[in-house]
Amino acid sequence: MQEILNKIDIPNKECIRGNITLPLEVDGVKISWKSSNESVISDKQIGKMAAGVVNRQAEDTHVVLSATIEKNGETFVKEFDVCVKKAYKKPSEDDFGGYLFAHFIGEQEENQEQIYFALSEDGLNFKDTNGGKPVICSNVGEKGVRDPYLYRSYEKDRFFLIATDLSIYNRGGWFQNEQGYYDASTTGSSNLVLWESEDLINWGEARLLPVAPKNAGMAWAPEMIYYEETGEYIIYFSSSIMNKETKMKEKPNTIFYVTTRDFVHFSDTNIFIDNQTDPDGKAREIIDTTLLKIGDTYYSASKDGDNAEKNGGIRILKTKTLLDKDSWEKVLNLEEIGLDISGLGIKALNNGDLEGPELFVINKKDRVNKDIPEYGIMMDRFQADLGYLPLITTDIEDKTNSKNSWKVLGKDEYSFDKLKKRHGTILNITYEEVKRIKENFCK
Repeated sequence: MQEILNKIDIPNKECIRGNITLPLEVDGVKISWKSSNESVISDKQIGKMAAGVVNRQAEDTHVVLSATIEKNGETFVKEFDVCVKKAYKKPSEDDFGGYLFAHFIGEQEENQEQIYFALSEDGLNFKDTNGGKPVICSNVGEKGVRDPYLYRSYEKDRFFLIATDLSIYNRGGWFQNEQGYYDASTTGSSNLVLWESEDLINWGEARLLPVAPKNAGMAWAPEMIYYEETGEYIIYFSSSIMNKETKMKEKPNTIFYVTTRDFVHFSDTNIFIDNQTDPDGKAREIIDTTLLKIGDTYYSASKDGDNAEKNGGIRILKTKTLLDKDSWEKVLNLEEIGLDISGLGIKALNNGDLEGPELFVINKKDRVNKDIPEYGIMMDRFQADLGYLPLITTDIEDKTNSKNSWKVLGKDEYSFDKLKKRHGTILNITYEEVKRIKENFCK
């Protein structure tokens, strides 16, 4: 029983900032919990939120959490003295003064599949930082990272950077196997890579997160969102399910997810958005999903269809019940809007030319009309090797652009500086954070 007690732990107990995981079982033995201050850390389920909900106070607060196990009439208790950090003043709309763009730049050289930062104060013109060198390099897994995503914690005083554990350079390039698949998509890492930071400057050690479903061929293009109903983070990503004997896909690329509170304990892997189907019912690929919540509606944008699949595109879906995989409804494919893309180096706004869509919010100070929210969607013109293309909209559901709410930016309306921006992420940052980035990475 002492060995079981030794296995019970609470990560980061000296510095609790968000909801924590209180395990209910170890090695088949049930655990009960008691909090010395339930108003700060709950020890019972609240609605759909499991025990361990944290309510930060005006000052740092210590709470004793007691884990009790019983066997053969004997009771054993282990206590944890945890420190819940004081509440952080959340920034308002008017506090945001810039954008941080995290991305990789290619795969032909060793350091191109690492994390690069670019900074913008208007959302349209970005400047490379750190002298054009990586800001963060991976020393775990395949020792290369792609498709990064930046996320500000629900409490607003931490940042998470999550990325694909993949190095095409270290693999020697893109190779097709006997089944006709790219090897990296069938023998890829089942992990994601995660870093954490409190200031966007100093990042902790890289960690591998084991998230992919059983027999997955890869775990690509992760993003995350906080789910208030359950008080946890949803990490979603693209995976395929492989048949180990035939080495064929049993299920095309699909969006899966896990949930977590502490990035140590994870739920089982489940389907988030299933692959789309052709009119004849044939299964399709879907990868590179990004999410944006507007009001009580979640919008997703994904690359629908493999590069060569017909009728595919950058597809936008919506739902109000995020974890119901069957609830997603099609809003539109970008190609259906009828936007003029002449002179942009691509043939169409579809899956054959574009990948890696990224949805983000335009800061209030940068809107045409301060009272009308604006949203950006950027896509990687991978086929033409031209980097990112931005679109702006005030109404994601304007399917035919009858309200003139969609706009494609011309090449003279934006700039991404010298480094090519491959499949990246944009984080809204405050004026204070813009200053900090400049002081540390723009000298």
